[in-house]
Amino acid sequence: MHIIERSANDFDARLIIGPVQVSGLLSAALFGCLSCQSCIYFAGCKSDHLALKAVVFAVFFIQLGHFVCIISTLWTMTVSTYGDPSQLQVLPLAADSAIPLSACTAFIVQSFYAFRLWKLSKKVYLPILCEMISLIAGIATLIISSRAFDMTDITIFEDSQTILIALSLMARTVCDVITTVAITWSLYHKRVSDFENTTTLIDRLIYWTVETGLATRYLAVS
Repeated sequence: MHIIERSANDFDARLIIGPVQVSGLLSAALFGCLSCQSCIYFAGCKSDHLALKAVVFAVFFIQLGHFVCIISTLWTMTVSTYGDPSQLQVLPLAADSAIPLSACTAFIVQSFYAFRLWKLSKKVYLPILCEMISLIAGIATLIISSRAFDMTDITIFEDSQTILIALSLMARTVCDVITTVAITWSLYHKRVSDFENTTTLIDRLIYWTVETGLATRYLAVS
């Protein structure tokens, strides 16, 4: 009883439960956007190649699993462990499971952008570089995930995995920045056209590239 009371006194919900609640709300909003985009895609792009449809399917179902893990983590932190904060010294199993799912999604998406960069630029050097950087980030994240399942204290775990966490985030950031800038540059050089509609379409593609690349990565770095 005294141990539980002492744990409750030392427990700071702002550092553990707070971030998970915020990320859970953001995850719900983003998954809703993904669901709408997936429905619009399958309704309006029925003629797309089967491989591209498979990529969209994979991203959607992986993110569905990720969302379920986040909701389960929220339930555990706010309901199941209510009154006994000492149980939160170790992350719930669902939170550990969300890490590799997130890594898989990021790798698939970045691989798609690297492929699109190759199709636009007709050069292999930057796409291969981006793929290698993304692979490094994915391996680092999977190592973190494997160690997360064996953690005994979340504070010690964070301190011991700082380098790997930073490597994963920085690698993903560098990969996204390179692909965004390179795709934008390639589109800009294809912008010269005598047809106004073509120029407008390319401008819109450039805008969407920056919006989905640099803007989202800026949020991740923040």
